[in-house]
Amino acid sequence: MRKIVKRYQTVDPRGRVLARNTERLADDGYGRVSLATRTVAARCSGCGRFIGDLSELRGYCDYCRRRACCIQCETRCQVCSRRLCVGCRRGFVGQAAMTVCPICLFRLRRRQAFLDRYTLEKAAFERRMFVQRERAHLQTLYLQAERMRIMAQLQAARMRMMGQLAVMREINRLKLALFKARPFDGRYLR
Repeated sequence: MRKIVKRYQTVDPRGRVLARNTERLADDGYGRVSLATRTVAARCSGCGRFIGDLSELRGYCDYCRRRACCIQCETRCQVCSRRLCVGCRRGFVGQAAMTVCPICLFRLRRRQAFLDRYTLEKAAFERRMFVQRERAHLQTLYLQAERMRIMAQLQAARMRMMGQLAVMREINRLKLALFKARPFDGRYLR
């Protein structure tokens, strides 16, 4: 019985063996030939899937640099475009839901906290301005009512004095006539 064994190894850029292919060709001496193929593949350190081909690898995570990423588990940060493994990717739900790295998550949360604080301060400011406008409006209404009350009192006093006013006009007219009738001596120019 004769056996021919061929072995192939697929190695990643760091020297780690990804897959071992073994082909055994056996002849039993009676003309029967059998071919047995065996493949042992490495697992992706990110998702645990078997990787048999080098083209399925996408490189190591840009954040932790420990886990390799394959076609299935590779994601990119939607803010800074870093390659992320399964363990390093985070989710952020703000104005839009997105996959981000821990650094961008910290920055987005800090920005979201600032925007929330700004929104609260703006609402408080608008509330204070509304209260001040209402107070000013009430003060204006109060002053208008006071003015109307005083005007009504003056009108009533004017109506009472209408009789006295006619007498005062007559007295003033007589004073003017007397002043014009007097000779001018210059005493009133000082």
